[in-house]
Amino acid sequence: MFRDQHGLEMTAASEQAVARYDRMMLHYLGIRSDTGDRLKEVFDADPELLMAHCAKGNFMKLFCTPPLERKAEESLAAAKQLMAVGATEREKRHVAALDAWCRSDIIGATDIWEAILLDHPTDVLAMRLAHFTHFYLGDSAAMRDSVARSLPYWHAELPGYGFVLGLNAFGLEETGNYADAERAGRRAVEINAQDIWATHAVAHVMEMQGRHRDGIAWLDGLSANWDGCNNFRYHAWWHKCLFHLELGQVDVILGLYDTEVRADTGSADYLDMSNAIALLWRLEEVGVDVGGRWVELADKAEDKIHDHIFAFHDAHYMMALAADNRRKAISAMLESLEGAAAAEDTTEGPVFRDVGKPLCQAVAAFGDGEYDRVVALLRPVRRQVFRIGGSHAQRDLFFRMLTAAALRSDQHRFARALLAERNALNPNSPWGLEREAQALDELGEAAAAEDARQRAAALMAG
Repeated sequence: MFRDQHGLEMTAASEQAVARYDRMMLHYLGIRSDTGDRLKEVFDADPELLMAHCAKGNFMKLFCTPPLERKAEESLAAAKQLMAVGATEREKRHVAALDAWCRSDIIGATDIWEAILLDHPTDVLAMRLAHFTHFYLGDSAAMRDSVARSLPYWHAELPGYGFVLGLNAFGLEETGNYADAERAGRRAVEINAQDIWATHAVAHVMEMQGRHRDGIAWLDGLSANWDGCNNFRYHAWWHKCLFHLELGQVDVILGLYDTEVRADTGSADYLDMSNAIALLWRLEEVGVDVGGRWVELADKAEDKIHDHIFAFHDAHYMMALAADNRRKAISAMLESLEGAAAAEDTTEGPVFRDVGKPLCQAVAAFGDGEYDRVVALLRPVRRQVFRIGGSHAQRDLFFRMLTAAALRSDQHRFARALLAERNALNPNSPWGLEREAQALDELGEAAAAEDARQRAAALMAG
């Protein structure tokens, strides 16, 4: 029995194996591209290190792709065999959490990680995994509170302290505490400028506050540190594009799309695809010709129409199919969604039923120009969209779709009401003000429309 870098007991063959596990965990927290290599080094030192098998199984689940789901189950089987020989109570709980996740019981897995954290608040694997699943369950408050409960047990001398601050920053941002979120995120970046999660948490603050030029400067000043990061760096570039989009800098966005956001056109990773899909849709909504960029995304989306791992992913895949008019694939995906929505023994089943299915139907209808139908589908569920997970910035895509559909179906009073809600929260969004002006023009409120238009122009001019 040994102890890891956070003082937790670990069943292992040697101190070397534990040291390598510790190193691997810091690379995982740092979202480093070589985390897999560090995990291989752990297995080289101790092929039977139970926590390494648990980590591998969870990593496979995080990829959210069916072939790797099977590898997660293989890791679970290995962990169960090792647990039968001997394990600590904490290690047994980690096996139970992975077991629950492999059975698509995401809530059950999250509850086990939270139970681990009550007894072992420095268990960063449990903390990071719970952070992820709270995020994809759409529970921002739980994501915030999960870290807050453990934070008193952390201090600057503990390895990974800065990463924990970064997790704290994102939870605070998603629950609207922007000042404390920015403070925690900046402190994390001071500790480690390569902390891309904390960097992105501060970018979220600036996005929500409409601080577009601050956001561009923040990300430009730190982007040189992202070379060692995994594909999450493409998401950071996506955030930069959102700032440029509000400022109308289309040429910059298209350049960043080709060289950074979609630098790896071979990737079918859900985050890489959702970044690209969401950005292209936003560009087209403001009238930009994106050329043939939809084709490769629609090709990859066709391969995923039966995955149904998270509703958030499916809504984006449907968007690519609709944008490239893949009629057969759209019909097949909508039919396949019926099965996902009927599943009662998975955490996501009710989400697909209540939100994911109408959301995908609305996306398909928007592609067909059936804007009245889009509004009819999205209006009843618009306050439930948080259940698909993702951030406020990511889910804003579907708010924009509802708004665009309302404007295009002559439902201007409803569009005006939607924009009043959004602009009250973020009065520095040129997109929101321009759409408000459009709705007001149609309602005959010319003076108010001109005022909104002038405010948008002033923001874009700086």
